[in-house]
Amino acid sequence: MMSMLNKSLIIIVLMFLLGCSQSKNFEYGIKQLNSINSKYNSTMETYPSSIQQINLMIDELKDLKTLKLEEGQESFYYAVNYRITNLEAEKLYTESQKYGSVGTTKDGFACKPRPLIIESVDLRNKSAIKGFEAVQLIRDFISKYPKNSQSIGLSAKNALFLNATFYKIWQDARRDSNIINAFCPENVTLELYQQEFRKNTNLSQDFISSLNYNQAVKIWKGVRSIS
Repeated sequence: MMSMLNKSLIIIVLMFLLGCSQSKNFEYGIKQLNSINSKYNSTMETYPSSIQQINLMIDELKDLKTLKLEEGQESFYYAVNYRITNLEAEKLYTESQKYGSVGTTKDGFACKPRPLIIESVDLRNKSAIKGFEAVQLIRDFISKYPKNSQSIGLSAKNALFLNATFYKIWQDARRDSNIINAFCPENVTLELYQQEFRKNTNLSQDFISSLNYNQAVKIWKGVRSIS
């Protein structure tokens, strides 16, 4: 009787342990990925609320890539790499918006903010490049692992939408670059800075006259407390 009871207990314990254990496959990896998404109040298609949070999330995802699965490893890499790349694109775009409307020509422009517009253009171009990388990752993921990509909500429609979004970012950056370079080249902007320095600073005339564009930009930013 006691022997039968012991055997029954062993069977129950084994069944419990088997129920608690989970094969480390693609689904297991995605649970870990979704856990990180939830931690930062985001999904596969949305982002954390700040650059600091994006940086922290990217670090956690890079650590997650070290997870070794029994099956579905490459498929899992596609999912994590897509998420990291998309976050990097969003981070660059967010950084490009630090100057607000002054960093674009969309609502009108002046020549003195030229370096702010150029900086924003550069960040938006980098964002678009990362965005196009994310689009390609989706397309490759769908092509190689259609069921797994579909299981986490990634489809050709997502790739199309994302591509259009980053194409618009690239297009707007190109427009701003063309406009500011046409109407506010470096030599014109330098002259405006020199005029401002002569009126509003104690810098000597000789020093002001000797400045090149990049030197003048640093002084102008300092005067305007722009970092």
